[in-house]
Amino acid sequence: MAEDIDDLFPFTAPRIGQREFLKDARDCARCGNVLVAHAPTGLGKTAVALSASLEASIREGGRTVFLTPRQSQHRAVVETVKMLHRNVGTVDLLSRESMCPHGVRPPCLEGKRCHLEADGRIERCAKEILRRPLHAQELISLCLRRGTCPYLSARMALVGADLVIGDISRVFGDLPDTLRFQSFRRPQRLVVDEAHNLPGRIMDMFSRDVSVHSENGEGMNEVWRGMLSRGHRIVPAGELRCRMEAGGLPEPEDVDDVDIDEWTRMGDSAVRVAFPKEMRISIRFMEPELVMNNVLQHCAGAMFMSGTLHPPEVFAARLGIDRCVCRSYPSPFDPRRRLVIAVPEVGTRFRDRCQESVGDMAFRLAELSDAVPGNVMVFLPSYSYLAAVRRALRRSGQRKSVIHERSGMSKMERDMMAQRLSGGGEVLMLCNIHGSFSEGVDFPPGCLSMVIVAGLPIPPPSLERREMTARALRRMGGGMDRSSFDIYEALNKVLQACGRAIRREEDRAAIVLLDPRYLEGRVLRMLPPDLHITDGDPLELLMDFFDQENGVRWTTMVDGERIITGH
Repeated sequence: MAEDIDDLFPFTAPRIGQREFLKDARDCARCGNVLVAHAPTGLGKTAVALSASLEASIREGGRTVFLTPRQSQHRAVVETVKMLHRNVGTVDLLSRESMCPHGVRPPCLEGKRCHLEADGRIERCAKEILRRPLHAQELISLCLRRGTCPYLSARMALVGADLVIGDISRVFGDLPDTLRFQSFRRPQRLVVDEAHNLPGRIMDMFSRDVSVHSENGEGMNEVWRGMLSRGHRIVPAGELRCRMEAGGLPEPEDVDDVDIDEWTRMGDSAVRVAFPKEMRISIRFMEPELVMNNVLQHCAGAMFMSGTLHPPEVFAARLGIDRCVCRSYPSPFDPRRRLVIAVPEVGTRFRDRCQESVGDMAFRLAELSDAVPGNVMVFLPSYSYLAAVRRALRRSGQRKSVIHERSGMSKMERDMMAQRLSGGGEVLMLCNIHGSFSEGVDFPPGCLSMVIVAGLPIPPPSLERREMTARALRRMGGGMDRSSFDIYEALNKVLQACGRAIRREEDRAAIVLLDPRYLEGRVLRMLPPDLHITDGDPLELLMDFFDQENGVRWTTMVDGERIITGH
């Protein structure tokens, strides 16, 4: 039911940059337009997006769907909702497996009856969920106290919700329980946070692998092995039908086989790559704009935002969002609290990597790290390069405790490693820029003094990469070449890593970019204007920034945060 509503913004007045963002967000929500926003960390984009979208959707009797790439981000959204100037019926929706108290194998998916599936109790609990904003764990606890299924109760509550919080896969995936915009009667507005990940996430969600058995066999296994026998290559889509006909097999449409269904369903929207050594064929979805357009045509408005959507026009073009408003907002941080330095003497170009260059990198990292009080985080281009640098650091004599990310770490291991940053002492933390620590792990507030990005993480060449880039460039209409597109995607990773240093106005940190390419004109032109590189000797700049000569004092706050004083 529609109602009059004016202002849900939870604060007395928006801050610098936030004011323009709020105006644009309200204008787009009111007119049903799409807003693509580069909104730097600390701008308060969650409060802006929720206020603008909810004001418009509640006024029209509709709802807002707020998507994030990680479950851990849901809590921040719920806490912001609690600050709004009215009660907002909220459902924090996770997957069935994540909400089920039975664990990863819910009995209902195995055809078994569950004692929590009591229709009357579920309906009553669904109404209770909407009385006040609850994050997922609170919702699950409430449902279990009432003796109802948390997932089914949350799904029933969706009907009356003003706001639904979920993972990106809830809308852009092909899961059975995806939120279908086209089948919902009330107008819906969409908000996607950390949207820079969206193209890759969509491609991953719709991609599949055909695993081929190595032993001798007949029928389809022989067809797949025949494709692999010709080496690592892109397999034409029509080759499957030809090989099945040659083997006397039925038409693909007449065979009940999941792999064949995926092969034919994707059509020309996918590229199929043979990996003989791994005995698999990757069916890689390449057209994320098809999914995007299917969602947007049923939206009453949409907003895509991230601190690394610079320039936003490239993101919009890549996803085929033709009619949209693209905006870049300034960082709210005092530039005097962030020092950005480029060091061109060392880099990580693959062709230049050798034992001597790794030693030079380790020496430079130790030198820069020792010049800074507190914790330092270093992002490196791969696990193998990280391991080589770590071995060289052992011989450097640097004074901080070295910890490092490993491939395949569990969430608990990653969280424990992050907590080392607030455990006392000084830590030098080595991470893979393609791993979880660049954006997927929450750190204690104010725990970093410096972030170093070693190298420009240009994606390595591959058959899949070549085809994906070619299709993306065709969608952009010739406004960017292959090299520029690679730099755009690399800087996306760099900006995300740099954002780990300063999250709030009171934070203070340095950012060091180790590679000569950061001083090239084509790279500098793609950096956000607020990421200004300071010229000068790196060690002198760091000593001056942290006021080493006058002595730096660390003050420990009640919540464990450490801040630098004495400036």
